[in-house]
Amino acid sequence: MSPLLKLVCSFSLICFSMLPLKAQDCNCEESFNIALEAYEKNYSLFMYKVTDENRDLYDAHTDLMLEKAKKTEDFDECKILLEQWLDFFRDGHTYIVNSGQQSKESYSEEIQITEKQFKREYQEKSYELNTILGIWKNGGYTVAIMPSPQPSNRERDYVAVIIESSNPDWKKGEVKFELRNVFGTSYKVNYLMGDHSVEKRNGEQTDFGMLEIEGLSEWVKLWPQVENVKKRSDLEMKMDQFHISYIDEIPYLRLPDFYSVPASYVDSLMKAHHDRILAADFMIVDLRGNGGGNDGTYSPVLPYVLSGPVILPANGFWLSEDNTEYLINGMAAYNGLSVEEYAEQEKKEYEMFINNKGTAYFKGDSTWTFTPDTIYREGPDKVIILTDEEVGSSGETFVYRANQSDKVVVYGQNTAGVVDGFNGFPLDLGCFTAVFPTSFRAPDLEENPIDPYGIAPDVYVDEKVDVLAYAIDHMKHLIKNENSKE
Repeated sequence: MSPLLKLVCSFSLICFSMLPLKAQDCNCEESFNIALEAYEKNYSLFMYKVTDENRDLYDAHTDLMLEKAKKTEDFDECKILLEQWLDFFRDGHTYIVNSGQQSKESYSEEIQITEKQFKREYQEKSYELNTILGIWKNGGYTVAIMPSPQPSNRERDYVAVIIESSNPDWKKGEVKFELRNVFGTSYKVNYLMGDHSVEKRNGEQTDFGMLEIEGLSEWVKLWPQVENVKKRSDLEMKMDQFHISYIDEIPYLRLPDFYSVPASYVDSLMKAHHDRILAADFMIVDLRGNGGGNDGTYSPVLPYVLSGPVILPANGFWLSEDNTEYLINGMAAYNGLSVEEYAEQEKKEYEMFINNKGTAYFKGDSTWTFTPDTIYREGPDKVIILTDEEVGSSGETFVYRANQSDKVVVYGQNTAGVVDGFNGFPLDLGCFTAVFPTSFRAPDLEENPIDPYGIAPDVYVDEKVDVLAYAIDHMKHLIKNENSKE
């Protein structure tokens, strides 16, 4: 691997905190102007996202957002406004996070009600007309979801009050979360974390007996008992876990992300099931919901998936003045060196950055060949890969590589289209931090972009269809037809 490629892989989706935080008050107009200048100078994909054809549209969008920023004083509204401005770029690698200078909202409230009292009120006040009301459970918490007591200065329709808790830090009567109805069974949720800080999330009652709070938890209704609750299969219960299961002897490998476990964990998983995988006619690799992480995490899977070497594009850097400084500082820190030591010990790499400042720099040829150390040609003969619109970043680089294998058939929907730019630059905006890419996936992004439409599957399967069941049946027929031609 060339030094440039090694650098890119090491930095993929990692934000080094190289920029000092400035002690300043929240000012939305100032934050917007800092972001505007930085993105136009340093965002690697800006030249592809804003062209002569759409420059007028971009300018009008920016003027409109700046006009609103001048009138915005609320912290949360300012963040929403900045995110709305970023929407123009349609790039999942650009986002806004709180800098930590703005203290999180914290909230505590007690509503004294027992399970017996709640059930009596439930009957007296005809709560059965609203399926969100009842007793729900998640882990060690059991809550009663009830209408918000009046009067209240909180913007909410319902509260979830703890009636049982195995967590000694949470007691009966405390409010665990608040719900505000948006439409139908969709809610805005104020979820109180362990320290009583408030996380604002979306919630959805996906079934009469299931409430999902985005990125946090799933609550199951205990009372009144719901007869038609959809029972989740073992595979569904383990969707957020790295594991190998078997569906009628077909190996099923679940890869929920590429950041929460090291490559060694995936390697041990593959080795434990090695013989059964090789003996199978085909295996399944489920990437659905995999937003990416580190390319190295999936390397132990490639010997089972690839049928030979694959061609990959050369990565590059947008070496603006700021990006060059950021990347040099980051590489020095990554190697445990000061900038001066890095310039001396890694002179060739350091001079590469300095000498090419102000350019879109790609080293060597436009493509290079990746050859795994091992490829298991004896099996499996075919590989199913399942994708959806949440597969992004390193999830997409896996699909990009696997797609070049004669074994692979990809089923599902287009991937997210979040891979053309990477290496996140964290820019301090005062109360917020904006993150944007400094690097390029390939030299030919203008002609062959993946963002924002993603990588199309070989076989499109509507999201309403059980893609796992369909893919298995389809693959069996594909293998049967191929064998009949031999």
